[in-house]
Amino acid sequence: MSRSIPLLRGLRALLMGLLLGGFGLASSPAWAGPGRPDPRQMSGIPRPDPQIPAGEVTVRVLRGSFDQPALDAVVELELRSPDGRLAALRSSEAGNQGRVHFRDLGDFTGGQAVARVVLDGETIRSQQIDILPETGTAVMLVKGAPKRAPTQEISLPGIVFDFPKTPPGTLMVGVFDLGKRQGLTDVEVQLVVTTADGQQSTNALETGPMGQATFEGIADIPADATLQVQTVLDDGPEPYRSMVFSPQPAKGQAIVLARGRMSRAGGSPHEGGAAASGAGGDNPHAPAARRKLPPPQISTKLAPGTVSALVLDSKDQPLANQAITIVKKDFSGTETRFEAKTGPDGIATHADLPVVNDALYYIAVSYDAAPYTSSFFGLDKRGGVTVAMRVWPVTSDPAVARSAIQFEIIEAENDSAQVIQIYEVLVTGEEAYWPGKEPLVIEGIEGAKGLVVLRGADDWLDHEDKAPFATLSHPIPPGEVAALSIGYLIDGHDGTIELDWAPPFQIIESAVVVSDQLTLDAPGAKRSEREIPDQPGLDYTRVAYELGQQGTGPVRATVSGLRGTERIYAKIGIVVGLALALVALIGVVTAPRGTAQARLERRRDALLAALETSRDERKRRRMVAALDRVYRQLGALEALADKQPQRSKGASA
Repeated sequence: MSRSIPLLRGLRALLMGLLLGGFGLASSPAWAGPGRPDPRQMSGIPRPDPQIPAGEVTVRVLRGSFDQPALDAVVELELRSPDGRLAALRSSEAGNQGRVHFRDLGDFTGGQAVARVVLDGETIRSQQIDILPETGTAVMLVKGAPKRAPTQEISLPGIVFDFPKTPPGTLMVGVFDLGKRQGLTDVEVQLVVTTADGQQSTNALETGPMGQATFEGIADIPADATLQVQTVLDDGPEPYRSMVFSPQPAKGQAIVLARGRMSRAGGSPHEGGAAASGAGGDNPHAPAARRKLPPPQISTKLAPGTVSALVLDSKDQPLANQAITIVKKDFSGTETRFEAKTGPDGIATHADLPVVNDALYYIAVSYDAAPYTSSFFGLDKRGGVTVAMRVWPVTSDPAVARSAIQFEIIEAENDSAQVIQIYEVLVTGEEAYWPGKEPLVIEGIEGAKGLVVLRGADDWLDHEDKAPFATLSHPIPPGEVAALSIGYLIDGHDGTIELDWAPPFQIIESAVVVSDQLTLDAPGAKRSEREIPDQPGLDYTRVAYELGQQGTGPVRATVSGLRGTERIYAKIGIVVGLALALVALIGVVTAPRGTAQARLERRRDALLAALETSRDERKRRRMVAALDRVYRQLGALEALADKQPQRSKGASA
């Protein structure tokens, strides 16, 4: 179950789709084996076709196979001009063999398109289609096709799309510079409303910290009016405009306006195929534009005990003459280091490394005084290992990052509470964030104990056992979301917990999730309208509150109504417990040693016998725990016996 902030999840999908160039541009999947290819594996992949006139896109829609055309299906084509200033959405019904022909696309030549269709409630989208000046393009949309990256759900800039993470009757507009991979702040965005009689009105907002502006009151606009969003992003004569669309007061919607153009995510301008896209093969060393690098993998082309490491810079160019360290770490924690240096091709190779079963390896690179490390990998006798890494110049300016925080308070026994602190950070610009000399520390609120790093955050945080804090372990690259989330306990509360937490980065979203039986007091807090999924095992309903607290100041809230032990009963319990412990101690000291020792030895022998015959794992664990207590008591008796003869001798003397 996801515990992340609902709105941040939507924002992250929107941002990552743009900042990482992810307009659904996955690498081409493998075709089926010999014979006719499986159309589901071909779905969404554009194919230039010289038999189709230039300025035309032909879309064929199938319900699973070639003999199942989706006749009368409504196909939509998102369009964006080369300069990004013009956007449109066209639609048409599928006819012969499920085909739709979109013609007269000359205004968008050199730009991009995305085709989409809804079949039986399933939305199928194509990858980005380049509108070519010399030929047309064909693409298939097939029901049951493999799901691609989540960012494929993001529409092209200028195209309105449903955005359920925002409240109904609102329109979120994101303004971005795709070349710089960042949102544009303090930019005026205009919402132009045209009524049925041709009258126009304009509402203007400025973009916020991540390049977003949200227009409310869409429900107040006449249903027969049309809307268009526009903004001026440079000195050109024409603004960047969205498509013309109708208000949808029952939904939340979003539009992106973007300057520039991203290259495809995956694939190489020099080499094609799976190896170039990082999708497979023995060679991950073909450069590409911000593709996802493959994990360390075995290569039969390398001798066992050989590691070949490729180091790319932030522009995905091979980094020559870069020192690297191959670190062997055995299971006792001992590290052995092997040094190497990259050549002109950015590749460093080291042979004759120990091939052992009790150790793992990783690559360490120091670049711009920041530490970068690869994933762990092992060496075996099947071959060597190829590793690909990307490094970035860094900045220590926290202003390049935006973040969101969510606290969840869970009641526990004995005046304690569990705190789940979800913290996510997105770095903008062209440099990675790294704090420099002073480490970036992530800690909980005052009184936090038993801190642990949550799953997913261990990729970003280092945590020493029992330490009350964690530290950032490596730089956060631009355009990437880092989860810096932790969990901990608060002991000894009196029914109230005070949240007072200073963020290391600017906050754009803040929220608290609590039981519906608890009370939240925070300035500007309001109950969220978003649904919070039920968590199995809980006997209460979880409720989310949007705090609305932003900026670099502390996040503050008070949660009250937690179960707590009455103080008078706690004091009585302490007194009674001490009295019982004293009586037990006196009994042990004054009781005949032989009787107590014999009883414990009989108990020990019975447990050992039962342990030999039992196959029930849970019973065996309980027996081991009981044996541990028996041996401790026997040890205490022996220590007491060592002291008693000395006292007896002293008394007789």
